[in-house]
Amino acid sequence: MEKSKKRCDVTIGLVGTGLALLTLFYWIPKDIDTGVIDEWRRTVRIGDAMLPTFAAVVILGSSLMVGLRAMLGLATGGPRTMSLVFMALVIAVFAISLGVMWRAGPALVGIWFSGDVPYRTLIDTAPWKYTGFVLGGALMIFGFIALARHRIVWRDLGIAFAATVVIALLYDVPFDNLYLPPNGDF
Repeated sequence: MEKSKKRCDVTIGLVGTGLALLTLFYWIPKDIDTGVIDEWRRTVRIGDAMLPTFAAVVILGSSLMVGLRAMLGLATGGPRTMSLVFMALVIAVFAISLGVMWRAGPALVGIWFSGDVPYRTLIDTAPWKYTGFVLGGALMIFGFIALARHRIVWRDLGIAFAATVVIALLYDVPFDNLYLPPNGDF
């Protein structure tokens, strides 16, 4: 790796890490009243700090990764054709999965109830509230695993489905007024 690229990546890593730490330990506590999880009148809900905290942690991890790769000499050159193809596939998996997540719940309710019951009335009723999230989320995880392996292993579909169910339950069970995506949009 050439010296100027290494220096640039180390700088990006240090600046990103510093800004993420500043955000986590100064800006979020000083500017946001509720925490990551908020309890109000015996109702547990997501606090205003959850999204910025999550974003700052992702930025912190990414910045540390960029900086450490450069310092250890593991970083590679610019994007190659295969990198661009891989990114296009990642975007395609993401877009298709979000489309399935968005449409699966209403489509299944329409089929099951022959169009007599609108999906909006069932967005907080099991199993309907889980259908879009679980089907789209499992497809997304399965697609990303297949891209990482460079092949499809059908056992990974079961792993993706189980992981998505666990994620859905972790977000749905503790919070009384939380809608799993995309149900908040209906």
